[in-house]
Order: sequence, then C-alpha cells, then structure tokens
Amino acid sequence: MQKMKMAVKATNEGMKVNAKAGKHSLIIDEGSQMGGTDQGPNPMQTLLSALAACENVTAHAVAREINFDLQGLSFDVRGEFDPRGFMGDESVRTYFETVDVKVKVETSESEERIRELQELVEKRCPVYGTFKAANVTMNDEWTKA
Repeated sequence: MQKMKMAVKATNEGMKVNAKAGKHSLIIDEGSQMGGTDQGPNPMQTLLSALAACENVTAHAVAREINFDLQGLSFDVRGEFDPRGFMGDESVRTYFETVDVKVKVETSESEERIRELQELVEKRCPVYGTFKAANVTMNDEWTKA
C-alpha cells in the first residue's frame, strides 16, 4: 500500500485562517480576547475536534473488521495546557499536557467488546498516536450509551 499524502492551503485575515483541504473549507480563528473575530474554533479546539473525528473514523473501520455492532458514538473531548509556553516561557511546553476523551458507544455489544474496540482504536488512530507520541497524558473512558 502506498503512503498517503495530505495537504492544506491556508490564507489569513488577521488571526483568522481560511483553510482549504481538498474541496472543503474550514475557518480557524481566535476569540476577541486574543485579537480574533471568533468566526471559528481556535487551533487547540480544532486539534481536539480532529481527535474526535479520527477516533470516529477509526472506530467505524475497526467495527466492520471485528463485526462489532456500532450504532453511534458521541464524544466529549477536553484538553488542558499551560499558556505560559505559548507566551514564551521556554520551561513550559506549548501543547496539551492532558486530554480527556469520554466516548458514549451506542451498541448492543458488551462492555468487554467496547473495551476491545477502544483498545484497537487507540492503537490505530493516527491523531491519537500523535498525541501519545508527544507524551500527552490521555485519559480515556468508553462506556455504553
């Protein structure tokens, strides 16, 4: 299988970024307290959204492979980082320290099978793997809806 290449083109209007990924458009901005116009989520919120989306895609692919009755997923993803790194304090990292992922799984499957799905998703999700490689503490809770 060949490696996949991803590309995004982006332009800015002050703090706001208009990104184009293939045929899709995306606005990423900051709130007014940071000098933005609050026309879209900020970059850190976008990163957490990407995590939820990637876990969703991975879960659906894995569910098909392991014959898991996946009827739906809902995510509550929260991250915590210390803004002093962003503000220039070199002793503080500039990215999330911890991320909490709570997933409600709509299914007829058992809790044991939900754990199996969760483990496989966490092993195979590229965005999740990126967080882990950055040594972000991931607190994961998958439960039946």
